[in-house]
Amino acid sequence: MLAELAIANAAFKVIKTTLSNGKEIADAGAALGKYFNAEKKINKQVKDGTGNVMEAFQAQETLKRNEENLKFMLNKQRLHGYVDFCKFRDNYNKGIRVQATRQKKANAKQSKSDDTTLAIILSISILMILAFGGGLLWIARIKGII
Repeated sequence: MLAELAIANAAFKVIKTTLSNGKEIADAGAALGKYFNAEKKINKQVKDGTGNVMEAFQAQETLKRNEENLKFMLNKQRLHGYVDFCKFRDNYNKGIRVQATRQKKANAKQSKSDDTTLAIILSISILMILAFGGGLLWIARIKGII
């Protein structure tokens, strides 16, 4: 939990510096992704009840403080800045879920394709062995061995 909090704090520092320099929040894209991922991991750990209870409480308090600071900075920068940010975060999280679902489907499809390929290779190998064996028997019969 402390590692995720450190990542979230570092990412928030980059976001805060970006906004303080008068740039748009989109200019801190990589930091936003890191912040969202760390926030998600912290919230998942709190929800699952894993880790130190005090660390979880402290991490959530830090995230709340960061969120309030971000809200203030974004609304100061432009009208509805924080609302747009929340929409962006929701779309980001939704996009990750959609991407994960697509990846799972692609993996399942690839696995099924691999199974089919393996079955075809096995069938061809068995047919080749039978054909070779049949050819040997035919030659043996012609030569009068059998």
